[in-house]
Amino acid sequence: MSVTDWARSLAKRHRRPRRDPPQPPFPDLQPTVEWQVNGFCNYDCTYCIQSAKSRVGVPTDSTVRSIVTEFAKLPGVWEIKMSGGEPFAFKGFVNSVIPQLTERTRHLISVLTNFSAPIDVLEKFCQLTADRLRITSASLHPDSTSAEDFIEKAIAYRELRQRYNPASSFVVNVVLVPGYVANHVKYRDQIEAAGLRYFPQLMKIKGGVYPYPPTEMALIEQLTHGSHDPSKVNRSPNYQGLHCEAGVWYFTVDQTGEAFSCRTGKRFLAENDQARLGNLTQGTFQLRKQGGPCPYTICPCTVPVNRGIVRLPNQERQQLILRKASENNEH
Repeated sequence: MSVTDWARSLAKRHRRPRRDPPQPPFPDLQPTVEWQVNGFCNYDCTYCIQSAKSRVGVPTDSTVRSIVTEFAKLPGVWEIKMSGGEPFAFKGFVNSVIPQLTERTRHLISVLTNFSAPIDVLEKFCQLTADRLRITSASLHPDSTSAEDFIEKAIAYRELRQRYNPASSFVVNVVLVPGYVANHVKYRDQIEAAGLRYFPQLMKIKGGVYPYPPTEMALIEQLTHGSHDPSKVNRSPNYQGLHCEAGVWYFTVDQTGEAFSCRTGKRFLAENDQARLGNLTQGTFQLRKQGGPCPYTICPCTVPVNRGIVRLPNQERQQLILRKASENNEH
């Protein structure tokens, strides 16, 4: 045996076995990142849950590249759901962020937008994302645009998705602003008449959900048909004590690369600093090893429960899976 052959044989005997990448602990769990790509927004809604001082700024090119580099290291296929501010108000979103995600990662792409971008920009977005686009969540803000104009653009966007992203889905988010809930009966009817999915959200304030007066709560029950289904309405429920994989198979990232286990964890850092996961641009980012009981009394976003991050009791979970499958088939 030659020295070379001997060395190869020795190396083979001492080679460490390959470890398979970690897998989600539940088959219906979709690993998800919520990335606040930029703070800047071209709208100034009085009911925005983000403070005015946080709705500023865009990331540098190096920050975007560093964040995407860390995303590329995530095991398996994740859903990268992006928001702002308003992501499309950041020129680098379509020109840099989306190309980097599609070229440098294997992940799926979703976006939350106020839908103010021109249709030609939306078409470029559809072209770039192609079969990687999963969900477009478009928020109707009646104080900034008419429902008629919004729906007209949504119909044009539907044609673009049919051409470039036929497997993707589209949902219209609407915040039920106190004092204007009665207007939403008309908005719902207009949206659904156009074949679009209507998704109402109760307005959140610091510390919880806005205390609507009885008359408006009655209207809200009418709009939602009394549903508490998180695939149909966002009531910001309490999942405290339920098993949650936040920080393991779900996390949030802001425009500077700071990562947190979830939105509520970020908000209550003063009470629970363990929600910090490090920074994706500084080499300090690290996911948790395992999930555990949710420590919070409010979940302001339906993404964790709809992606299987929050584990509902078995019967509720199965019903939610069936409803989501039905809705996906409709879009």
